[in-house]
Amino acid sequence: MTSASIALITLDEDTFIARFEPLPNHLDADCGFALGSGGCLFAVTGDEYQHVRAQDPRTVWTLIEADGCLYIESGLHIVNRLGYLVTRVPAPPNTAYSVPLDT
Repeated sequence: MTSASIALITLDEDTFIARFEPLPNHLDADCGFALGSGGCLFAVTGDEYQHVRAQDPRTVWTLIEADGCLYIESGLHIVNRLGYLVTRVPAPPNTAYSVPLDT
């Protein structure tokens, strides 16, 4: 059995936005978390959550609050989630990204 190696990469917010291109939330015009093209935050329940779950998993990111700090993490996470983002550009395989927002 071989174990896959996962690269962990930390990006700043501007690099994340430029590289992965977060999409606006088309289901809620007042969702907040504007990253240049309108509010991008999707809710953790209901139709918005179902929309997120239907996306390519590599285009899903989670806004997380941990220890009083905010992060955007690649992938769909449940613990400490505040909402989700969907990006136009998928994250490459075998790579996990972290975007600290409180720096």
